[in-house]
Amino acid sequence: GLNIENEFAEEALKSANPARLAGRCAVFAKTDMIHLQQKATPNPDITMGLCEALARSYKSSIARGKDFIPPISFQGGVAANKAMVAAFKKVLKKDEVIVPEHYYSMGALGAALSLSESDEKKRFDLSNLEKEFSLRKESEVLPKLSLDYQEKNSHFREKRYKFNGDGELIDAYIGIDIGSVSTNVAVIDEQKHLLAKSYLPTAGKPIDAVQKGLREVRDVVGGKVKIKGAGTTGSGRYMIGAFVGADVIKNEITAQAEGALNVDPNVDTIFEVGGQDSKYISLDNSVIVDFTMNKACAAGTGSFLEEQAEGLKINIKKEFERTAFSSGSPANLGDRCTVFMESSLFEHLQRGVPVPDLVAGLAYSIAYNYLNKVIEKRRIGENIFFQGGTACNKSVVAAFEKILKKKITVPPHNEVLGAIGAAIVAMEEKIEESRFKGFGLSDMNYKMESFECQDCPNHCKVNQVWIKGEEKPLTYGDRCGKYSEKEKRTEVKGIPNLFKERDKLLFHRRKKKEKGRKMGIPRALYNFELFPLWENFFTELGYEV
Repeated sequence: GLNIENEFAEEALKSANPARLAGRCAVFAKTDMIHLQQKATPNPDITMGLCEALARSYKSSIARGKDFIPPISFQGGVAANKAMVAAFKKVLKKDEVIVPEHYYSMGALGAALSLSESDEKKRFDLSNLEKEFSLRKESEVLPKLSLDYQEKNSHFREKRYKFNGDGELIDAYIGIDIGSVSTNVAVIDEQKHLLAKSYLPTAGKPIDAVQKGLREVRDVVGGKVKIKGAGTTGSGRYMIGAFVGADVIKNEITAQAEGALNVDPNVDTIFEVGGQDSKYISLDNSVIVDFTMNKACAAGTGSFLEEQAEGLKINIKKEFERTAFSSGSPANLGDRCTVFMESSLFEHLQRGVPVPDLVAGLAYSIAYNYLNKVIEKRRIGENIFFQGGTACNKSVVAAFEKILKKKITVPPHNEVLGAIGAAIVAMEEKIEESRFKGFGLSDMNYKMESFECQDCPNHCKVNQVWIKGEEKPLTYGDRCGKYSEKEKRTEVKGIPNLFKERDKLLFHRRKKKEKGRKMGIPRALYNFELFPLWENFFTELGYEV
């Protein structure tokens, strides 16, 4: 939600403790950012962390050990970002990083200057450009998209209860699915009927999104229900579970399966494509028998589709699918990594391929990426449910149908089925007294802080959420549990510390060789576990380890 021209840099420069992010690939960086957001990391720390990751990546991947001799000219569009200038100065340990006046167009200026110095000059003719656009090959075109599926009816229906004069409350259960891109809240009754739902963008602020979602469902069921149980799921389930007082915290696989099974107990395959994660679930007689998630790349997910639609200036909600269905020859953009698909998209665009063909090609690329990179060779049944926010895009549904030549069912409330599943799990736990803190949380003030713990060499970045009226903060990020652990472990006398015992066995030193050559062994990874072997080996060869 930050303007990249100025707000992003302003936010980043406020950071005192930049977060550590992977910079080798845009997708890994984005995954890290999502996880940091879900652990209440302040936005300035994430944005500055991203700038430093980009600087580190440039130094290691582009420069590859070459010397940086000042003054250094920082050119290209990213040079407009003052936080990036600060990040380069920090990472390169050089203060003379200069941004020239015409940093944005240095490449074009260089091309014009080099031409002015050349002896071979030809007349500029725009018609030459048109000759470069050639006809597309058959391998570059995919079948036209058409939609043949019908949405399945189910007992999941929204009910509107009229408040009885006697004030009798209905027993209900609430589920919250905190995803990287969307946050969903659902309230169900004891018959598993959906009473209210909310589907909102997380926008990097999971607590704000949950508060807004609670407000939306409160407007429908407030004063009419008594919440008997609360469940959370999704990538932010732990933090939000503590924030709302969840009785059950469940993984997304279980929640999505529960939601689907209550629509149709005979479902045998679930495709779930969210904003950042993709999941595949295989069921047999209402039991999960296999599942997987995207392992590294988020190319086949909703956020990729959203970013590309934004680049093509197309509204993702309805305009995208309308444009895709208007294409007669969808472009084959491949199913590789996000970066390669994006490059392929711009290559086709520069060659004059019509936008509808590119949009339809994007729908196909999501489906192909999911089938080839997530499902791989796993079983695909006959009763297939397509869930998650991406399933609202009918062009993606049509792409799956064209490739698989099977009917794909988009169940009702597909976008909030994870939240519904979490509510069902909470109901089936049969909780005596719910810990849910109530809908009043939607108006509760909170603040986020971060600091670096100096008590050990780990230097953990600890994030804290202080909620008004609560004595202790919600704490995340400490590896040892010093700040976040609720109950401290107490040592029992007479029981040895097995970690110390192992260290004694591993590092019981042999007698040193006099005046031997020295050999250093890193105390890490396999060297750590196999230290006795290497110590003996090199000591026998006459080294002092």
